[in-house]
Amino acid sequence: MNESAGCGGGPTGLDWEGWRRALARFAAATGLCVSAYDQDCERQAGPLASSKVTRLLADSGVWDAGRLGARIERDLAARVLASGAVEHDSIEGELRVRAVPLTIGGQLRGSIVYGWALNTFGTPLGCERIARQLGVDGPRLWAEVRLESPVADARMTVYTELLETMIESTVRHAEAVERLQELGRLREVFLAGVSHELRTPLSVLGTRIELLLRGALDDSEAIRASLLNMKHHVRTEARLVEDLIEAARTRTGQLHIEKQPASLRSILQTAISAVLPHAEAKQIALLVPALDELGELPIFADPHRLQQVFWNLLSNAVKFTPSAGSIEVRVSQYANMYEVSVVDSGSGIEKSLLPHVFDPFTKQHNANAQGLGLGLSIARHIIEQHGGAIWVESGGRNAGATFHVSLPCSSSSPTGAASE
Repeated sequence: MNESAGCGGGPTGLDWEGWRRALARFAAATGLCVSAYDQDCERQAGPLASSKVTRLLADSGVWDAGRLGARIERDLAARVLASGAVEHDSIEGELRVRAVPLTIGGQLRGSIVYGWALNTFGTPLGCERIARQLGVDGPRLWAEVRLESPVADARMTVYTELLETMIESTVRHAEAVERLQELGRLREVFLAGVSHELRTPLSVLGTRIELLLRGALDDSEAIRASLLNMKHHVRTEARLVEDLIEAARTRTGQLHIEKQPASLRSILQTAISAVLPHAEAKQIALLVPALDELGELPIFADPHRLQQVFWNLLSNAVKFTPSAGSIEVRVSQYANMYEVSVVDSGSGIEKSLLPHVFDPFTKQHNANAQGLGLGLSIARHIIEQHGGAIWVESGGRNAGATFHVSLPCSSSSPTGAASE
């Protein structure tokens, strides 16, 4: 027997105690002996012996290190890891053992070995031969075997199907528990983030009001400066609240989209005009195509929602691009789709974060000191509601980022320019 084939891969980190409880129930229901092995072909649960025969084998140390029972099970575990399929073995063609793969999340994480049941009632001579190989007392084995019902092939097949169903159910349960734990973690992150982000503008407003009340109310310039600052923070607070409302609407399917014949050119012009002062303030070069030369770029869409998307992408680009950097907007058309790309020379997106950019509450903490991390999640929902797609590319930190948006074209001419 090849005891090492297919073994390896290090600890799996599985909840083996949970698997032991599930397998103990299976062993009690079937009368089979059951064990669980990890990716290193090391036994992590069992042998769970429930019948008189298997308890005799256990008491006789059949599954102790170096004994035949342990070698057979480990060899079966290795074969399952190598093949990814059910494997069989037996002693004298009568005492049978099987193993099935333990697959979680599409990955082979171990194997379940079960059986140690006789195919027929056997004979005293047959039991003596089996006992000799296992190193147990022959007459005692025969005394137990003749009092137990054999497990025919058809019945063993049913047990195999039952075990596979139980594994699938246990995996789903474990994944559900893991998901609930992740949701709990996200909830804590969400509450911490929301409370911090909402508290900051309110704190600044409170401070400004207190300073105004303590100061000279006849200093019009000081009052004007304070009011302008307060206006900025009120807008910040309103934007945070609006993001929360929009995010809730996307999750409940209540985000309102009103499609109409529109001009993608006008939508882009409005979004670019809104962020241009912020780009100029940071001395960022905002490179845009000659939109007037592209025509109206007719599209059947909600102009307000698409402006929201492109404003978000351009605003993020300005936020994450350092002074004297550059942002480029590219517009192209292929087949029946438009593609708009926003390319920046900013802080980029780390590889580990890239797959989660459009998930709610995802933020680049090294560069994003404000916001709830909801904008891109909302943008993805809006674009998908328009039958389009949004994706991102980045070479990593300090390598810039490119956000692409594709939207279906429309043959209808817009009835008027998009409005804010």
